[in-house]
Amino acid sequence: MDALSEVLRLARFAANVTLDATAHEPWCVSVPSSESTMRAHLVVEGECELRTNAEQVTLRAGDFVFLPRGDAHLVGSSLEAQATSFASLVKPAVAGEMMPVRIGRSGARTRWISFSLSCERHLAQPLMEALPRLVVADLSGAPALEWLTDSLGLVLSASDAPFLGAAATRAGLAELVFVEALARYIQSTPGGRGWIGGLNDRYVGRALALVHGRPSEPWTVEKLGRQVGLSRSALAERFVIVMGEPIFAFLTRWRLRMAAEFLLTTARPITAIARDAGYESAGAFSVAFKREFGKPPSVWRRKRRR
Repeated sequence: MDALSEVLRLARFAANVTLDATAHEPWCVSVPSSESTMRAHLVVEGECELRTNAEQVTLRAGDFVFLPRGDAHLVGSSLEAQATSFASLVKPAVAGEMMPVRIGRSGARTRWISFSLSCERHLAQPLMEALPRLVVADLSGAPALEWLTDSLGLVLSASDAPFLGAAATRAGLAELVFVEALARYIQSTPGGRGWIGGLNDRYVGRALALVHGRPSEPWTVEKLGRQVGLSRSALAERFVIVMGEPIFAFLTRWRLRMAAEFLLTTARPITAIARDAGYESAGAFSVAFKREFGKPPSVWRRKRRR
């Protein structure tokens, strides 16, 4: 499995459709900031503007925009128009059916779909830190886009029975759209350093996939090199050039993130979790864990569970 898939799986990324809107100029919607929920929008038809405190982009049909840090933003045909609250547009689905929303007046038409996304942030940090505050990807021609818009077009008549599994279908398609957009963005950003640069590198990408997928394995640079097809020295040098740090500095941080997850989701003793993270003593593990997460393992487990 590739490193991106491993991080998305382990961080339990989840996506859902929160709004299917058709807007006629002039219109503007205000989306608040959120620490727990990330937002994304997909323009299906027409075009609109999106502005945060720092930047503004024009979105056209097929464009997907993702705000990984949950920044507040405006989206609309005219960002100077009176803004409608995003929360006032979002309505709960009835029997799994999401009813489309219409806003604006009588000008040019834009259809856009809004998504909510969530994850375990301590596990998604390598990905989140590597992304800019505004990620834009062109999904034109993507099958997942067509599947999603087709599913949203299944509006029932008054005599039809509810579409069984509609909510689960939308969530699954929303995740497919998100993964496709993320993959397209990463592939369109060749070169560079850091995690995205590593995903685009043939050898470093393989090493990242192995480290993410089997973090507790007793890796050595030589063993990783054999797996990816490079000598020990060539892999060590390439990893530092692309990622900006040695392999084992990266591996240590990832093991600590996995340990943080085990503390939340299992009842295993801290000593056993420390051993899997590569620490011979619980004391050394506690010091490293506190340096990374700001609190010792016992407090992390107790406070996060509560």
